Amino acid sequence: MIGCSSKGVSVVQSVRVERVKVPRELLELEPLQKPIIKSEIDILNAYSMLFYKYKQCVINIEKIRELGE
Repeated sequence: MIGCSSKGVSVVQSVRVERVKVPRELLELEPLQKPIIKSEIDILNAYSMLFYKYKQCVINIEKIRELGE
């Protein structure tokens, strides 16, 4: 047949399924509170909190990846 490999056929000898339990605290984040903006400082604080929550997500995703390895 055209496209078939000339190498021998490989057979899977065994299959292993591993389940990794992800701690609940890595899957949940507290919702952001809607900021009350009255000044530029409030805007800066809101962006700061948004970035902080984003970094928490990044850290949690990295921890979940480590569990999977």
